[in-house]
Amino acid sequence: MKDFTVNRRSTLKLLAAGTGVLAAPAIIRPAVAQSKVVNITTYDKFVPQSFIDQFQKDSGIEIRIRLTDDQGKQYNLLTAEGAAPSTDIVTVTGHRLSQFMASNLLAPLDTARLKNWDKLGPAYKGAPQLTLDGKTYGLPLLAGFEGLARNTEYTKASDSWEIMFDDEYKNLTSYIVSDFLSIVMRYQGSDGDYVTYENKADVAQAATDKARDFMIKQKDKVRKYYDAASEVQQMFVNEDIYLAQTWSGPAAKLIMDGHPIEISVPKEGTYGFLYSFNVVNNAPNADAAYAFLDAILSSPEIGAAMTRQSGFASAFDGVDKVLDDKERAAMALPPEQVERVQFFSSVNRAMKNEMIDKATAEIKAA
Repeated sequence: MKDFTVNRRSTLKLLAAGTGVLAAPAIIRPAVAQSKVVNITTYDKFVPQSFIDQFQKDSGIEIRIRLTDDQGKQYNLLTAEGAAPSTDIVTVTGHRLSQFMASNLLAPLDTARLKNWDKLGPAYKGAPQLTLDGKTYGLPLLAGFEGLARNTEYTKASDSWEIMFDDEYKNLTSYIVSDFLSIVMRYQGSDGDYVTYENKADVAQAATDKARDFMIKQKDKVRKYYDAASEVQQMFVNEDIYLAQTWSGPAAKLIMDGHPIEISVPKEGTYGFLYSFNVVNNAPNADAAYAFLDAILSSPEIGAAMTRQSGFASAFDGVDKVLDDKERAAMALPPEQVERVQFFSSVNRAMKNEMIDKATAEIKAA
């Protein structure tokens, strides 16, 4: 997903490599207001076919899916269509929500119309991640996060990012420099997402420099910096590394393939992104859209199917109880670890990108 700037345009590419979830866009018929149709723009495998078949049978509402692989494409299409959108529901990541809202593209969600609204997981109850000025702008759906991945056969259990700097694992760790820099900032008590540094460039630069210098000092722990999911996966398989910062998708693939890998969110916390289903402004089939959203919330089995197909963690309650032990280890987090995930914000993106990119180059060159 080439416009996903949160991690220097790499995050969703890595997650897709881990789970194979993205596909080329498909063509959808133009939307016309029809009570028995709902038009949805989303990613490949986000809506399970079994759910589509059952929903259409039970409700008589036809689901028409338009596949996307890019947040920008959704935004540009809705902007061009103005007051006559061709879709009823879009799939927005949290850090892009304010952009869609600023252009008046999304309608506030009338949660009173969703009798299953209370079936969100504990960390997502009331959708605080999608609530602005007292209004909720989407249904939390699926989440991805940066985690601590470790080979359980060669490492000790740890609830801290500190293990990445342990002399015992010299030359046995790996990470994406730009992504891990934000985590190191958080580990040091700074704001790795730069939200609190708006109009405080000097404070942000000092925090960035502190993390940069620490990572340079700890370079002897690193076997190799990586960029692609396949690289970190292969290093784990070859036992070239025992520890890594990685996104949840690549780690989930390793676990599902039977490798002795564990992924967790340490006590200092981490960063992630949240997908949501969002009703568009002037949706031609708003009633059908609400029927769809309520139905998809109705059962943890549906959330589990979405998790299995996409490789992302579900925002729905009870999904962890439906997954088997291996799936749970690969694609679900304990509730206390879910609470440690801070979802990326759209605030202060330009400053973050500029400072992170500069520091990344300096770390690699040191």
